[in-house]
Amino acid sequence: MFKQFRKFIKYYPAEPKQSVQLTRKQVYILPTRHGFLFVLVLFVMLLGSINYNNNMGFLLTFLLASTAMVSMLHAHYMLHGLKVSVGKANRVFVGEQAQFQLWVDNQNKAARYALHWSLGYKNITSLLNWSLGKNSAPTVLMTDIPADQRTIITIPMVAKQRGQLPLEPLTVSTRFPFGLFYVWAFVYVDASTLVYPAPLGLRQLPKGAENDEQGDNASMQLGRGGDDFIGYRDYKVGDSPKHVDWKAVARGQDWHIKQFGGASSKSLWLSLEQVQHLNIEAALSQLCLWVLVADSQNAQYGLKLPQQTIKPDYGEQHREKCLTALALYGEMSKS
Repeated sequence: MFKQFRKFIKYYPAEPKQSVQLTRKQVYILPTRHGFLFVLVLFVMLLGSINYNNNMGFLLTFLLASTAMVSMLHAHYMLHGLKVSVGKANRVFVGEQAQFQLWVDNQNKAARYALHWSLGYKNITSLLNWSLGKNSAPTVLMTDIPADQRTIITIPMVAKQRGQLPLEPLTVSTRFPFGLFYVWAFVYVDASTLVYPAPLGLRQLPKGAENDEQGDNASMQLGRGGDDFIGYRDYKVGDSPKHVDWKAVARGQDWHIKQFGGASSKSLWLSLEQVQHLNIEAALSQLCLWVLVADSQNAQYGLKLPQQTIKPDYGEQHREKCLTALALYGEMSKS
């Protein structure tokens, strides 16, 4: 039934790009349910004008028809020339909502109104249903873009599994100005973010996984050093302000961290061997929780995976490195 229409529609694009600018060939338009009803009313008015030879009827009919044609052009230009570029995306845990930021550039001297952004697109029958107002795709965002301005929009997506989460193809549509025509275009940009395993399991850090053997309670005493001052090192993102050499900073010198050592200095190793009794996803969730707990306790910890070993360290960068390894576990071994 829709063979000719299928040939006309070329699903755009096949591969994501960093930036997409909509051209005439990428913007599609169909009458809405109200548009078809409007055409029917015009046809009845035309028949009545012909039957009664009523010049005022002809004038009103053609005036309304020309208004509809102008509204079709306005609806088309709501999307034509629109440019969408990739922005930032936050990293999340499984079950959380990722926020994809996109830059929408309106280079025209006219504003664009009532742009509906929805995730994904379906077959051609669904598109026809959308235009007729039946089973319309859920709108995640509706925006107005001022003339000659660049606006940032945020598209939410629920992270259902760990690993790389690409942004689904978007459908941007509008029925502005009179709702007589449904205009839409496909936007497929190369945006993605990383999803960490859900932090689930026991919060107590594993015992007997320290670098030295000083008792079962040693895991609860993990820290960055004892009471003996052993020197300085460069500042890292995530270091505690308590260990910053503020006197040197006040003198205009570089930021350094005071290091302490002693008998209480320990480092913790986290590995899949400690959670072999769990399935792989539950084990990764447990390791993810231990990484967050160790980081919150200001501990020095390392991570051992079959294909990767991360040496004991601490700080925000080290935490992100460990969480990234857990998120991509299995994918790195395949590559």
